Amino acid sequence: MRRRHALVSFLVLAPALGTAHIAPAAPARPPPAQPRPAPAAPQLPRIDLAAVPEPCRPLAKQAVAPNVSAALTARIALAGCMADRAIAPLALCDCAASIVEVDAAVAPALAVLDDAISAADPANQVLGEHAEGQLYLGFTTRLLATLPRLEPGATAADIALRDMRKQTLEAQLAPWREAAMASFQHVVDAAKAHPELATNPAVTAAVRDSQQRLAAETADRPAPTAS
Repeated sequence: MRRRHALVSFLVLAPALGTAHIAPAAPARPPPAQPRPAPAAPQLPRIDLAAVPEPCRPLAKQAVAPNVSAALTARIALAGCMADRAIAPLALCDCAASIVEVDAAVAPALAVLDDAISAADPANQVLGEHAEGQLYLGFTTRLLATLPRLEPGATAADIALRDMRKQTLEAQLAPWREAAMASFQHVVDAAKAHPELATNPAVTAAVRDSQQRLAAETADRPAPTAS
């Protein structure tokens, strides 16, 4: 009887033993999240100090500063300094040869500026584009200033001759004006794409000036003739 009782007890307990809950093993803890690496700072092209005019050397030294934003700001100013110094010694005239001469003289300055714009954050991109537009308009103004002035008592023939020379020169300067307006349009477009720049006083001043120059250029265009 004792053996039978033991068997019965085993049969009663067996289902409970067979279905006993076994806690699953605890899942492995995920490794701690690794911090995301900071985006690499843009590598600015090297500046050849030997090609930089002496008065512009202080800006050239600032243009290689470790702080990228400060370096970009210095490069924008450096480009303007280099362009002014390159044009200063030129004997200009209201002719196509002078346009070619200016283009060659300012090419290193524009290369510095274009490199800065390409690597710039939105704020410096706006300032760089605005500076480039101003440079091209400055070239145009310098060439227009070479037109002969009308003396008191100028004849109708003198006036007609100067007007003809001015019209010819303005047609030759059209690529510079177009480049300037393209830069100003880039300023306006960048400001629209980055509304957060509205709190930057330098940027807002560049945008306002660009908008005014674009509006003036549109107003100066001759009205289309009716067909």
